Amino acid sequence: MGDAQRGEGSKEEGPGPEIVGVWPAAVWIIVGAGHYLSDPDHFAGWKGALYFVLGTGLVALVGGIASLSARRTVAGIQERLLKEVRHRRDLTTWAIALGLRGLVGLGEAVLVTLLALSVVALLG
Repeated sequence: MGDAQRGEGSKEEGPGPEIVGVWPAAVWIIVGAGHYLSDPDHFAGWKGALYFVLGTGLVALVGGIASLSARRTVAGIQERLLKEVRHRRDLTTWAIALGLRGLVGLGEAVLVTLLALSVVALLG
């Protein structure tokens, strides 16, 4: 029982729960709003409802889960790599972590943008 208590006490508390789906859904909405502003008739009626209501929900759900999985995978790889090189956190490890998070976010944005553009083309 003493080992179980020590195991719980050694857990590091994270910054809190992560909000999933916000970044992919925001990119989806921005791409759709850009197309809406350039051609409002394209999103008239059911096409707009399908894209913005159903599409945003699906992207938030699926994209959020994929995004969370990718971030956790990259964070795990980053932790293992940085522990081999440096044994403590400093400015260099912070900059590397920030750069990796930026690359993952950029990759997510590109994938969601490509998906949004293909859905807009299908609706056209």
